Amino acid sequence: MPKVLDTYQRWEADGVLDERLKSIQDMVAKRIIQKEIAKAINLSENTLIKLKRAHPRLNQAFINGDEELKSKLMDALFQRAVGMEYEELQTIIEETSSGTKKRLVKYKKRALPDFNAIKYLLIIKFGRDFNERKEEIDIMLKRIEKGEETWINEYSDEETLGVVRIRQQPKK
Repeated sequence: MPKVLDTYQRWEADGVLDERLKSIQDMVAKRIIQKEIAKAINLSENTLIKLKRAHPRLNQAFINGDEELKSKLMDALFQRAVGMEYEELQTIIEETSSGTKKRLVKYKKRALPDFNAIKYLLIIKFGRDFNERKEEIDIMLKRIEKGEETWINEYSDEETLGVVRIRQQPKK
């Protein structure tokens, strides 16, 4: 009895695998959710998840789509940060004695740089030097280096660190 091929293997056998992977990557890059992608390629979402686990190239198509989306968003953010020129098209309809005339008018406009986009990109690219709370962060780091302060999170073993709990948290 011949081995039953899964959907990915059938795509490979039919020679449409690269086309399907590119299509999936494009859908992910356009922010289409996994459930809708599964519907678009005639699979259930659970089947798609299983295929992603079993076939690294399929999973990589999702990762590449996310990276493409991130790149587009960062480009848009950069354009917003530095300002940009764009064209606006306006249709003017005029009534004349011989009838109505349509006229297209193009306006070139310039969007000014966006301060928040600039600030965000500076913090992301160059770190805390551009963070508005730089001084506070520097003070906290000095305290940690001197051993004056110990930071813990909810998963730390507080008893071994010698931390006295002021209020007992309720058990869930």
